[in-house]
Amino acid sequence: MSSTIKVHPDDGNHGESPEHKKEIRIHINTREFLVRKTKLTYQDLVDFAYPGDVPGPDKVYEITYSSEHGPDGSVGVGGEVKLKEGMVFNVGITNRS
Repeated sequence: MSSTIKVHPDDGNHGESPEHKKEIRIHINTREFLVRKTKLTYQDLVDFAYPGDVPGPDKVYEITYSSEHGPDGSVGVGGEVKLKEGMVFNVGITNRS
């Protein structure tokens, strides 16, 4: 059974118009999200993948994505990605050695 998580425009909208009504369906670590944003930041993706997780100096998140509407890629610290319908994100935690 899958559940869909809706993210509303007032949840970290990053300067986008609150009138942005179109919901975009994405998947983060196999969980489905409907977002009313056109972009997500590195930190947004980490927060969705690991809600309540506390970042630390020895914790590194690796974020990759794929989309049937464009090239695959990755999002690094401080980066952001423009959303396209159906994008799939993988957010993993690694520890620095």
